[in-house]
Amino acid sequence: MKALRLLMLEDTDTDAEIISYTLKSQGLDADICRVQDEAAYTAALVTFRPDLILADYTLPGFSGLEALAIRNERARSTPFIFVSGSLGEEKAVETLRTGATDYVLKDRLHRLPAAVTRALQEAKQREDKQRIAAELEAERKLIRAIQDTAKALIIVIDAQGHIQHINPEAARVLGQPRLQLIGSIFWNTCVSEHDTKATRHQLRLAFKSARKGSQVWRATSRNGQAIMWSSSILDTGVRQSSRIVLCGIDITAQEIAEERVHFLDNFDEVTGLPNRKLFLQQLTSACEKFTLQPDHKLVVMLISFPRFDEIRDSRGEAVINHIMAVMVQRLRAWQKRNQLLARVSDSGFALAFETDETHPMSDVVAEVQAITGRSIEFEGMQFVLPSHIGTATYPRDAGEALPLLQAAEAALHSAEFQREQGHTAYRSLLTVESNERLQLESELRRALQQDELVLYYQPQIDVRSGQMIGLEALVRWQHPRLGLLSPDTFIHMAESAGMMRELGSRVIHSACAQIREWRQQGYQPPRVAINVSASQFSTPELPEYIAALLRDYGLDGNAIGLELTESASMKNPQATTAIMARLRLRDVSLSIDDFGTGYSNLSYLKRFPINHLKLDKAFVQDIADDADDLAIARTIIAMGTQLEIDVIAEGVETEEQLQLLSKAGCHHVQGYLFSPPVPAASCPALFSYPFAPVTGTLRSRKGQRA
Repeated sequence: MKALRLLMLEDTDTDAEIISYTLKSQGLDADICRVQDEAAYTAALVTFRPDLILADYTLPGFSGLEALAIRNERARSTPFIFVSGSLGEEKAVETLRTGATDYVLKDRLHRLPAAVTRALQEAKQREDKQRIAAELEAERKLIRAIQDTAKALIIVIDAQGHIQHINPEAARVLGQPRLQLIGSIFWNTCVSEHDTKATRHQLRLAFKSARKGSQVWRATSRNGQAIMWSSSILDTGVRQSSRIVLCGIDITAQEIAEERVHFLDNFDEVTGLPNRKLFLQQLTSACEKFTLQPDHKLVVMLISFPRFDEIRDSRGEAVINHIMAVMVQRLRAWQKRNQLLARVSDSGFALAFETDETHPMSDVVAEVQAITGRSIEFEGMQFVLPSHIGTATYPRDAGEALPLLQAAEAALHSAEFQREQGHTAYRSLLTVESNERLQLESELRRALQQDELVLYYQPQIDVRSGQMIGLEALVRWQHPRLGLLSPDTFIHMAESAGMMRELGSRVIHSACAQIREWRQQGYQPPRVAINVSASQFSTPELPEYIAALLRDYGLDGNAIGLELTESASMKNPQATTAIMARLRLRDVSLSIDDFGTGYSNLSYLKRFPINHLKLDKAFVQDIADDADDLAIARTIIAMGTQLEIDVIAEGVETEEQLQLLSKAGCHHVQGYLFSPPVPAASCPALFSYPFAPVTGTLRSRKGQRA
């Protein structure tokens, strides 16, 4: 129990000590604040906040009555006891009349502990009474608020159904004036004709079963509102005077919301098509109704459009919604027997239909690809969307709806993973492959934590001088079970599983750490180019992150370069330009990778503050045999020259490729002709390694290929 806070107004030291001793001797644990003048007394009322005040009647320059007056003004509920040497009857009466709790003469201090205890008890009782009174008043206000302002509809009726009382909310919801409703028959004025009979039955039950609980029922009002009513009996002692209190809740909005929830739970909001949940229910019914016939089958087809995210990021949600609407129209128009259509993912649809062997699946897939692959126009722009398709057949691939849908999903994932194939039909091996991919994905998460990712480096060469101008850092996975894995095995998986930011961050850290290590060993490595994913580059904080990383490793911006794919750079070109500009201020070199494979807008390309274009190896590998590839390569090189952007050709493997690129004006290359990607330990031997310039031979001065 906390100590009593006692404020003592007393100017005599001896008296103060005697008073303190008297209280403590009777077991009153008091924290005493003693004051002697008005200023200290007034301040203590605020800072000390006493539970009780003991005051001498007469003090030099300040009287006890003045102290009492201040108490009355600033802390009226605090008990106040005069402790004085002499106090006549007249003065004693005056102190009590003025508000003092009690008075004790100093020659009778044995009375003081009891007076203090009594004063505190009385103060507590007053506090409790005030609290109870406040609670009762709050309760009355609450009841009035419930009746007058609550959303509940409150109506009191007699045994004959006459309305005796109705609150404003009930009149508002029912759409009729209160005075007009008073005295009317409840079921004739407040309930629709369709629900009148049921309502009267519920009210009869309410009167008959008054002691067994209330009745609850739903009824539509005369103005069409859905009301949930409950009843309770008043005055049950005399049946003739019994009344029913009806409490109603307007559930119109709730029912609309429930219908909305049901829609969202079963349908796609954008297209209005069934979602995956409802499609699975429909597919279950279709499987149950399917009649096995020779050469007859039920097919589940999943279609995904990989460019959806790209278009959404660059053009916005309105374009995607328009494309979705067009696709729905086309797929609905493509009719098959007992066809079902649903949107089962953010970027894809599901079809279920019956077909026979007279329509080979390859022909059916070709039809779907033809109708979905036609260009779609929106606000003057043309969009063409390639698709991935996975199919599974009932009952051959699965005997129930869920396994059948999962089989189609496994086929779709296989088509997406292989990329170059537009369609994959389910086979049992796909489930094994899917499980292996899931296991590999789990192992990749572990690999990010256990430093199983390593960097290899491939030189970039200036063919005019034979000097190495850069290294491209290429990530590999040193898998404990499968050995060294190339990025083609796991990068797409990392992207789809949302691990690219963490993976990319580790690559940048590893590259910077390696550059620092080489320098500490006395080498001067060239600029190291690091690939950056679209998710990393879309982060506005990337320039500050790179700057902090360079500081941590003691490097300047010229030590590294960042490579961004062409398609990723165009997802949000305005934001890309701003981020690039901030990186260039830090002297970080920038490249557009895989140039020519995406869809660059040249008006943006010339605005990008980039240093290099990477000519994709797809145009280099057949450059000696394919006139179109040579023409594309020459065009890109010429464009880079005009824009004063250095072009680096990737995948150079033959001397003939190099001669053609050099004649076209491309002087910077990388590829196996010079060196494959090598581990960091092998790089120092290449830093000063002389590569012969283009003079008819591409041999090193030692006579060995780099």
